[in-house]
Amino acid sequence: MFRHVPFLLALGLLAGAAHAQEREWMLDASDQDAYLIFGVPETDDVGVSLWCRIGKGAVNIYLPVATQRLTADQNASEDNAAPLTIAAGGEMATFRGKADINREADVSSLEAEIEDGHPLITALRGADRFTVKAGGSDVIFPLFNADVEGLLALCRKP
Repeated sequence: MFRHVPFLLALGLLAGAAHAQEREWMLDASDQDAYLIFGVPETDDVGVSLWCRIGKGAVNIYLPVATQRLTADQNASEDNAAPLTIAAGGEMATFRGKADINREADVSSLEAEIEDGHPLITALRGADRFTVKAGGSDVIFPLFNADVEGLLALCRKP
């Protein structure tokens, strides 16, 4: 009777793997804000988010960062600021990111605002990926199927 247990466990693992989803880009907007999120649909799994107040003329980048990496970053300061470096399409810029450090949880966040006219915004339009360096690690995000132009159209000043 128990000889079928390993087979049933293996079958259950395969079924679970079939339901696993990959991160993808999703553009969403409300009356006031627009979001371009790279994550798993209908979950809390977010790799990075580009968002803005509609018509403000700036884009914010929001990045979840492991708390221990962010607090261990020697450049993080007491005023909850930490460097956030972004590279895309030959452009690179470092921003003063606002850190939201949660010492009780494993994940904190880092956020920075990029003005619409910044060369990095132009580079994101034509790039196939971008790299973010924060909290002592580099993360590469693909831009395949990312509606960057749609987000920027919503973010531009009227």
